[in-house]
Amino acid sequence: EAFTPHLSRKSIVFGVSIPEPYVKHPQLLLWKKKYSQIIGALTGLFLLGQISLYFSPIQEDKVILISFIFLYVMLLLSSGIYMNYHVRTKKLKAQEQWEAHIKMVYVTDLSIRQKDETLSPVFFSLPIIMTVALITFTYMNYEAIPDVFATHWNAAGKVDGWTEKSWISVISMPLLLLAIQISFFIMGRGMKSAKIQLSAQAKEASIHRELAHRKYGSWYLAAINFSMTILFVVLHYTTVILHDQTAPYFFPLFLVFNVVTLGGLLLLIWKLSKSNERFDEIHTNETAVADDQYWKWGIFYCNKNDPSLLVQKKYGIGWTVNFANKWSYFLIGITLLPILLVIFI
Repeated sequence: EAFTPHLSRKSIVFGVSIPEPYVKHPQLLLWKKKYSQIIGALTGLFLLGQISLYFSPIQEDKVILISFIFLYVMLLLSSGIYMNYHVRTKKLKAQEQWEAHIKMVYVTDLSIRQKDETLSPVFFSLPIIMTVALITFTYMNYEAIPDVFATHWNAAGKVDGWTEKSWISVISMPLLLLAIQISFFIMGRGMKSAKIQLSAQAKEASIHRELAHRKYGSWYLAAINFSMTILFVVLHYTTVILHDQTAPYFFPLFLVFNVVTLGGLLLLIWKLSKSNERFDEIHTNETAVADDQYWKWGIFYCNKNDPSLLVQKKYGIGWTVNFANKWSYFLIGITLLPILLVIFI
């Protein structure tokens, strides 16, 4: 979070589109630096507080509760700090009338789609097939499943939660996995069809950025998908089918999943930051047309004239949905539905 302003596209600062001739405005550079320092300092304080909890005599359940409070207070503070700089950036842009002093142009290249290296839908279909097979296999062995089986483990891999057998409970884990896999499949397709945003001052560099964003983004999504599938399938099989024999597999699988998730994220950020435009030289008084009117707080995108399901985040690295696209609600619903089923049924 502290480094996000320096990893995002240079033409977007705190969720606000910046005309390309102004991307190195001294005030913007100062705000980015201050934001990083404030978030870094807050994170350090909360981290010290978190560490001190583990050395305190407080009971474990209270430590968990305080840890969650720390987390959400930190999220609220960082969100408030972001909104403060978002508003200040918008005011600076309006006060100095940047857009009145430059020429707005549309930049496109029809050949880019042919160079797209986003992974094929096949890579996102295979995990879905595996999970459907696991659900089928579970129902085929329903009678052999114990009346009560493990559904939660602590940090040491020991069971600390149990569930009674039912037609829904025995597939709750694969059902959650299936929903995530379907959403990943839709996201993979959405990346490929997302709109391409090119720069007026650095067209070639922005083409490289767009292709890298799709390529490495889909690779990272597929890596998470497969590692999560292996983790869930093994946990479900050893728990439900093999009657709570999960313990030997818990820690190594969880470790591998975290290495793939966090290590992959760091690698993705490094790759994308290398592909970002630098704007070392400004050749003309032109900038690509901004789309600020379709963004709320630089976070929520809603443009009924844009057929894209996914768009690149205006702040940070990654993708978000176009809330004007009806399929975005299907994507959100397919992710939340199994969670609601598990909770209320």
